[in-house]
Amino acid sequence: MNRIICSFLFLLSVFSLVSQSGDAKTKVLSAFRTAEPVTVDAKLNEVVWRAAEMGGQFVQMEPVPGTQPSFATEVQFAYDNNAIYIGARMHDPEPEKILHEFSLRDQEGNADNFSFFVDTYKSGLNGFLFTVTASGVQLEAIVSNQIDDTNWNAVWESAVRIDSLGWVAEIRIPLSSLRFPSEQQQSWRIQFGREIRRFRETSFWSPIDPTIRGWAQQSGLLEGIHDIVSPVRLSVTPYLSAYLNTTLDPSAGSGKLSAGNAYSAGLDLKYGINDAFTLDMTLVPDFGQVISDRQVLNLSPFEVFFEENRQFFTEGTELFNKGRLFYSRRIGSRPLHYYDVYNQLKEGETVVSNPETSQLYNATKISGRTVKGTGLGFFNALVGSEEAIVRDLSGKERAINTNPISNYSALVFDQNLPNNSYVSVINTNVYRLGADMDANVTGTFFGLRTADQKFEVQGSGAVSRQVFSDMSIVGHTYNVSAGKVSGKWTYALLHGVESDKYNPNDMGFLYSPNEKYFGGTGSFVEYKPSIASLQQVRLTASTTYAMLYKPDVFTGYNVSFDNFILWKSRFAVGWNARLEPVGAYDYFEPRTVDFSKFLAIPGNYVVGAFVSSDYRKPFAYDVRVSYRWFDAEGRHTATIGVSPRVRFSDKLSIFPSSGLTFITDEPGYVNRTILTFIPDGLLSDDVLIGTRNRVIVENSFSGRYLFNSVMGLNIRVRHYWDVVRYAQFGRLKENGYADVLV
Repeated sequence: MNRIICSFLFLLSVFSLVSQSGDAKTKVLSAFRTAEPVTVDAKLNEVVWRAAEMGGQFVQMEPVPGTQPSFATEVQFAYDNNAIYIGARMHDPEPEKILHEFSLRDQEGNADNFSFFVDTYKSGLNGFLFTVTASGVQLEAIVSNQIDDTNWNAVWESAVRIDSLGWVAEIRIPLSSLRFPSEQQQSWRIQFGREIRRFRETSFWSPIDPTIRGWAQQSGLLEGIHDIVSPVRLSVTPYLSAYLNTTLDPSAGSGKLSAGNAYSAGLDLKYGINDAFTLDMTLVPDFGQVISDRQVLNLSPFEVFFEENRQFFTEGTELFNKGRLFYSRRIGSRPLHYYDVYNQLKEGETVVSNPETSQLYNATKISGRTVKGTGLGFFNALVGSEEAIVRDLSGKERAINTNPISNYSALVFDQNLPNNSYVSVINTNVYRLGADMDANVTGTFFGLRTADQKFEVQGSGAVSRQVFSDMSIVGHTYNVSAGKVSGKWTYALLHGVESDKYNPNDMGFLYSPNEKYFGGTGSFVEYKPSIASLQQVRLTASTTYAMLYKPDVFTGYNVSFDNFILWKSRFAVGWNARLEPVGAYDYFEPRTVDFSKFLAIPGNYVVGAFVSSDYRKPFAYDVRVSYRWFDAEGRHTATIGVSPRVRFSDKLSIFPSSGLTFITDEPGYVNRTILTFIPDGLLSDDVLIGTRNRVIVENSFSGRYLFNSVMGLNIRVRHYWDVVRYAQFGRLKENGYADVLV
């Protein structure tokens, strides 16, 4: 079986390198070099805008791909030694109906918008996206056909103006905000896009076929730029912060607060090494203003994944975000031996302080891409030592080391290949001073496409090594898929393995190793349904056969279905179903190191649905429901979520949200240390299973008031309530069910 799969993948990869197809004619726009100053005021009254070539004839992508847009759009491109300029006229016979809601930066809101995309290296995979809304709000991102980095920030100018003909956008992007080849003659891929928000209509200068995966390669060409050089790119941002911390002081009497001051200082530096590569550094950063995580009660055997919110780790890291081998939340996170402190307490000792985060001393990133499409990235961070303080009954204190000085590093090589294909190699390394474990992971990722963009082979593989003073633990993983990725009908075969020793979690993220699977997926999408009121219909089906890697035993089989329907009115509905008719065997829930026991999951079925209304209206909503029932009396899970959104004006909006989940008769692992008693008959090596009922309530409220396109107020409040009640306790039996003890 494995030989057949490998032979098929090899043939398809060869096919991707040799197949040919006729390319559609590529649109070309000529750049105009200007010697006069350009004032960014959305008036377009300089001589340059009378001389520059006009680009037009946009083509609609939605709601009806390939058709004429409702209104004409005209674009022009100019440049000088310091910047590039884009002038755009968006015609609209009813300018009073142009939507122009204010929003936070990097959010479109309910507003018309104009976008400019540039791929300076003509890779067909990566580029820079700049968007401005009719209200003047700016958005920018580093985009690719693999991962989009919307956290990237650049310094650029824009101005918008609504007049009797529609609206105008004028943009100035300094050359210092771009990376481009060091060549006398430049040739770039570019794209212009426009959304008429009240129609939810998007159109592009170079036509985009939504049935082709990836849109960057469908851009047009910009010719005529010459004799420009990358300017010096250097910025330094120092900071100074002060905090007043108040805590309840048990030694000062009931209800007394003690106060203390905290100070911090550091700086961020950004430097353009050359035309392709940029250096980013942060020294003693302060992340005190970072948005808080959405904490939850976790009863599963796996850790919770949290998104990164710290700007240094979110900006410009698109090269590193492959296969979750680089999970930046590990850096400066909870100390390695945080919980060990409580196991080292002597009689009469109490914990005075135990820091929950490790101090990041400095971090450095170098990233960029050469003219030949070679992307290189280097990352390094140094985290300091941490100590917990404990105190005995006499008042004597001692320190317990909870985190050694640690160095985190990552090196990435990413090469663009013909036909918008790619191959990447990444290595991550964690070195800890002293006797603690070091770790290293090396992985590779690839995607090979045919020239017509219809077929693709994707794959990845990695080897992890954890190094102790007397031994090393080596594990591996690989995943591969092959199939048709473009067109109305798409499909793929999938296979993956994670060995029992594979562990990238010193610097990466993996829920659980020791798994393997075979699967398949297929989908159909129609962008021009025969029913005139519909805009899009999508149907998807998939199936997975799962096993443990070691021992080689069956763990589950499922079939899933998804359906999505979008009306031209922007009302959307969808439903999904997941069937596990033969049940499953959970070898992770019992928490046995050798996977010798499992928790049996009866056959079960999940159905869900959602509705989403038109966001253009002052009041809109999203509603989601799901229900899961088991071939076991009384066991089920039900969930409902409601998320209304209210727009009072173009400046004020609120977004409340509520969710409710009921879980009944769910069996799960119980840590016996939390019990006030030990059930009779429970042996030391028995796995304790509890049958529990659970109710989860989560409410959140966010609101924003925008004074203008660059200034506003934003608020977020979250309430989370999770109650678990155990109905009975039992010993896990060999058949995967519990023998009731209490």
